[in-house]
Amino acid sequence: MPNFGWNLAFNLQIDGTPVADVAQGHSYSTWLPPGPHVLTVVKVPKVGYTEPTSTTVNIQAGAEHLYVAMWDSDLVYLHPAGVLLTPGSFWQLHGDGTP
Repeated sequence: MPNFGWNLAFNLQIDGTPVADVAQGHSYSTWLPPGPHVLTVVKVPKVGYTEPTSTTVNIQAGAEHLYVAMWDSDLVYLHPAGVLLTPGSFWQLHGDGTP
């Protein structure tokens, strides 16, 4: 389980709509229609550097998609479960995703 430290959580937005504040040891689950969605997280309380990070996901009908909140360089970000890359490592491998 990721270690957020003490008294930390993140705010989750789906497609720009705030849906939950999730604290360490807790989870959030929802149904999303198939297609692309933007998941955005920002740490709370907002102390120090608090830039939000976003992940675009393509939800497939009938499939479960699991993301784990991680910390890197004082940022919180969502990471597909079972994939062990930091955002910096992912960018080095895949660039910023623009064609």
